[in-house]
Amino acid sequence: MPKNITTPTRVTADIAAAAAQVATVANRTVTEQINYWTRIGMQLERSASVSSRKLLAVIAGEAQFASLDSHERALAHATIDARMAERVAEQRFGPTARKAGQTTVSIDDDGTVIEIAPDGSRRPL
Repeated sequence: MPKNITTPTRVTADIAAAAAQVATVANRTVTEQINYWTRIGMQLERSASVSSRKLLAVIAGEAQFASLDSHERALAHATIDARMAERVAEQRFGPTARKAGQTTVSIDDDGTVIEIAPDGSRRPL
């Protein structure tokens, strides 16, 4: 498929937000940033070289970053960051903290920062 043909797709809000933050620094659009990350992951998964096995060992915590060259380290960091972002997006810390009697802070659907008390009451900040 030619590079300039696009296909509509959906990405999770956390990926879109992360891409938007990084895209401006990297002088890319959000779409270009997501495509860039996708290509990195695609190249990594397609590679069956010793280098990729070494890289995957570092990502799994079975080898040291020092064993990688600068390009491999960048890929390892990007992969680890992506995996951490996925896990963080799946976690819900607020309910657990409120059950423990702690007040939490969140952002509502309108983008307003709100305080949520242990009893569930909310107030904008």
